[in-house]
Amino acid sequence: MTVAAYVRVSTEQQMNDGSHINQRDRIESWAKRNGYEDIEFFTDIAVSGQSDNRDSYRKLMDRIDEFDAIIVRELSRFGRDSMTVLQDVEQIVESETEFVSITEDFDTSSAMGKAFLRIVAVINGMYSDLRREQAIRGAERRKEQGLDVGRPKKLDDELIAE
Repeated sequence: MTVAAYVRVSTEQQMNDGSHINQRDRIESWAKRNGYEDIEFFTDIAVSGQSDNRDSYRKLMDRIDEFDAIIVRELSRFGRDSMTVLQDVEQIVESETEFVSITEDFDTSSAMGKAFLRIVAVINGMYSDLRREQAIRGAERRKEQGLDVGRPKKLDDELIAE
């Protein structure tokens, strides 16, 4: 059986910490235990799960009908926007390709697996929205206190003047 595996880390720091390698190792172990031997990996590094600019993700979605299954370590690695995740997984299922999330321990080969997918996608979306709201509140609080908001400048005022 031919499977695709999607791996994503949001930051360069996660890459430096080896998170993408951990995801890959976990997928390979699961695949071997379940009789999947031919795995093609699609990897996005330092890309948000909400971004539309995930090159490997788009390449994977363009080729879903070539695979028997698509495997992710966990659903949040596949995407953060619950509506997009659900639409894309529905597209995968319609192409008669199985979708498997190892951490949440479900696949789309059963009605129960499909229902569980929808529940997890909604919860992941809610957590993503909550984190965004907290970040906005934190930035507003820092502004009110007269503190810098956002990423630190790479150039100081003197270098900018040069």
